[in-house]
Amino acid sequence: MLSLLAGCVTEKAFPDPEVQSAEERSKIHADLSANYLQRGQLDVAFEEIKISLDLDKNNKSANYIMALIQIRLKKSEKAEAYFKKAIKEPDPLTSAQHDYANLLCRNGEYKKAEDLYKDLLGNVLYKARARLLSNVGACFFKQEKYREAENALRQSLRLNPNSLDALLLMARISFIKGKPLETRGWYSRYFQLGAKGGPEILYIATMTEKTLGDKNTSASYALKLRSKYPGSSQAKKLTR
Repeated sequence: MLSLLAGCVTEKAFPDPEVQSAEERSKIHADLSANYLQRGQLDVAFEEIKISLDLDKNNKSANYIMALIQIRLKKSEKAEAYFKKAIKEPDPLTSAQHDYANLLCRNGEYKKAEDLYKDLLGNVLYKARARLLSNVGACFFKQEKYREAENALRQSLRLNPNSLDALLLMARISFIKGKPLETRGWYSRYFQLGAKGGPEILYIATMTEKTLGDKNTSASYALKLRSKYPGSSQAKKLTR
């Protein structure tokens, strides 16, 4: 993720290029690319990272940044090629491994994604464990493996009780399982943290409150759903 790249962006004077190695110049351009990418300047970021890789095609950070750019450009196959270079042994970039696993899961390559997730979970030095477990849960959820998803998400929430992504998925799982009280607990925490919520969670809240007999609260959520997302499939379900 871009937040993980922020540490490599530095303010520095540019020494005489002739006294720098290609590897050093590659790092400078990779840092610049990461900075531009964080600012949303995709075109400039792309030009800088091409220079970086021209100077050193084995620069793992540069390959990682290029992979993220390719994702922005909706070019998954190209992103995958750069991710593979970023996670080569020795010293694979764990942040790249995490994002690569997320990409594989989005593309339906679940076994490959799970292998990468497992490797990261076994790495005691990897710090972003709450986010990792949340993404593992999301990947299981996509496969409709709700028990495994719930297990990962609960672990994530023990590490970060305020994870909106994990709370949202727990609400969805509880709703699917037909557990209205649990569902209410999850989305109540979700909304208490200031989340506005999309059409799906507002629909879940509407139907759950109706099931629990709180017509006023159900009507309030339904009103929010209809007013904020009038064209959504969830809003249309309420009018049937």
